[in-house]
Amino acid sequence: LFRIFLSVLSLANEKGLCYMKVLYEQDTEGCIQETVIVEEKVLAEGLLAAELPAQLSIMPEAMRDMYYPYDNRPLMLLADADGSFHMTLQIIEQKLAPDETGSAAEAVRNCVERMYPHSGLSPVYLFRKGEIPVGWFAMSLDEAGEPFVHVKAVFPVHNLLCLTTITYPEPDRLKWMAIFNHFFATLQERGSRDAGSK
Repeated sequence: LFRIFLSVLSLANEKGLCYMKVLYEQDTEGCIQETVIVEEKVLAEGLLAAELPAQLSIMPEAMRDMYYPYDNRPLMLLADADGSFHMTLQIIEQKLAPDETGSAAEAVRNCVERMYPHSGLSPVYLFRKGEIPVGWFAMSLDEAGEPFVHVKAVFPVHNLLCLTTITYPEPDRLKWMAIFNHFFATLQERGSRDAGSK
């Protein structure tokens, strides 16, 4: 079992103090994970904020072309250094009230099931521990012969539908489950729709 805890670190940078949190600490007794530091990131053109691993950054263009070789890519594409973990986020111009989150996630799951009938989909789960409700499900797919997990999540942002996909290697399932649950728990709306559309 993983020993997971949060502790606050103060890290200095050129602009002052940058406050981060430790999600895993590899030196803790019983922990078999490398240290994972999370920090707040502003997403979706300033409409949303959440805590994500500090190692994630904007996906390089070459990596975008490899993983998403099509037009109309998602609004946000993040990845770690080697691309083994990547995450997309897009806001769709479709109204979504908080109490419709579960049914919207079911609709997305049904669509994915039609497209990938042999992908081993999980049921839809509803995460209610944070400020924003999140409906999510997981699917298993092979990429270049390696097993990966894709977590698809649906949640409202200023009453618009937000869709995110989190992709990680199957052997790292427990590690990333803790991380995406932390992401869900720290989601917060920022700004306004009008500000985000300028």
